[in-house]
Amino acid sequence: MLWNYNEKHGQWFYPFASAIDTPLPKPSEIRHMMMEHKVDWVEVPDGDKQFDQYPDEGIEDWHRRQGLLEEI
Repeated sequence: MLWNYNEKHGQWFYPFASAIDTPLPKPSEIRHMMMEHKVDWVEVPDGDKQFDQYPDEGIEDWHRRQGLLEEI
């Protein structure tokens, strides 16, 4: 998969970091979503944020809050 779509933020599509071919900065936090569907052997490190489905905050809003959004 190269991208994802969320109806809550339907005006955007979200490319997976693995599909980006330029260097990315280290994130200030790690988020795990769709945890409701994970297999039992998946372990999430303490301190990482978890969401059963999608978080309420869209990826654009997260980048803006982190000061990482580049306006075009």
